[in-house]
Amino acid sequence: MKKRIKMVDIARAAGVSQTTVSLVLNNIDGVRIADDTRQRVIETARKLGYTPGPALNVLERDVPTVIGVLINEISAAYPIDIIDGLHMSARAQAVQLAVFVTDGVTDREAEALASLRRLNAGGVIYANTFTTGVHPTRELDQFPHVFVNCFRTDGKGVAVVPGERAGGFVAARHLMESGCKRIATITGDSWHTSAQRRLYGFRRGLTTGGQALAPELLIHGSWGHGSGYQSMKQLLALAEPPDGVFCQNDMMARGALTAIAEAGLRVPQDIAVIGFDDREFASDLGLTTLIQPYADMATRAMAVLHRRKGLEAPTTLSVRCRLVQRETTRVVG
Repeated sequence: MKKRIKMVDIARAAGVSQTTVSLVLNNIDGVRIADDTRQRVIETARKLGYTPGPALNVLERDVPTVIGVLINEISAAYPIDIIDGLHMSARAQAVQLAVFVTDGVTDREAEALASLRRLNAGGVIYANTFTTGVHPTRELDQFPHVFVNCFRTDGKGVAVVPGERAGGFVAARHLMESGCKRIATITGDSWHTSAQRRLYGFRRGLTTGGQALAPELLIHGSWGHGSGYQSMKQLLALAEPPDGVFCQNDMMARGALTAIAEAGLRVPQDIAVIGFDDREFASDLGLTTLIQPYADMATRAMAVLHRRKGLEAPTTLSVRCRLVQRETTRVVG
């Protein structure tokens, strides 16, 4: 069977990032890419035999073969996995994606939806970079739609989100299985939906394992490397430091590992560390972490949109965040 050519194959052959390939092949507007780079990607894709969906200019006006994608931004680390997941599902369904970067501005959303009406779009995927509540423009209700990595604050519609509560639970239980008896956590911004959900699951995981989160072992950070570094130094200065720590993202985990190394401590022998997101540097650090299932979420959302059933009923679909164990933790026994 002939190998199915993916964007990662094109990126490797063209010597560019997978993000660049996705931006070029999905014709995403508002992003500056050098003409020679754009042409190299296109030529490489052609040589490898990459077969995208039908071109927009040959679509039948009376056949809904376009699916619109509204996303708040494309410059962050994560949304390209959402776009790639949507793209692969669109190819399988023989439909074309029309992607609009809206910055979360309702006027831009309305303009994008007007363009999708002219394209006779059959539905809309409304996506967000970070898991959060959203207030979409009312014009969205004119299309069948599914939310990805976000949810309506009024509770309406179908939303596909990462299973962050379950992820926090798994992190706590994994640290206990690693032999940790005094476990801390460094959260993201305390007001953030993801931080709240991960912390809820983490507390529950500790409780079901017969432990509790001591007040001094809960540090509210702000998602960045520096936040993880300073928070870890605060934890290490305690009279009784933790022997395990769940950092709510890999950036903070990287900062925490730096602080631990500076203190002359060993990972995981003296303190075990687990992150969240599986960023590109996580494997280089040997960081145990949880994978954000963006591609799986996109595939699930496209399947729901394709079926066209139950889109009006308030529904939240959680997709499992898988644990990847590496050198910063170890399971005893």
